[in-house]
Amino acid sequence: MSIYDPLLRELGRTRAQTIRLTFSEIEGILGRPLPPSAYKFSAWWGNESSRKAGHTQAMAWLQAGFTARVSLKQRAVEFRRA
Repeated sequence: MSIYDPLLRELGRTRAQTIRLTFSEIEGILGRPLPPSAYKFSAWWGNESSRKAGHTQAMAWLQAGFTARVSLKQRAVEFRRA
């Protein structure tokens, strides 16, 4: 079980091709704050699912069939169906 499972479930419920979520909305879904690195580094939002690379969060959107594209300036993520 991952702390990002609620995001996986939320994305899995959507039928849309794209969904835009603010960092605050994602934190609401998770029930906890995102780590500081999510606010500072676009690489945190990379679409690399390797646990070895430390991107366990990406597994949530990739398993739901999405890729992520972040805007750190807007503090928002656009998830697109892969």
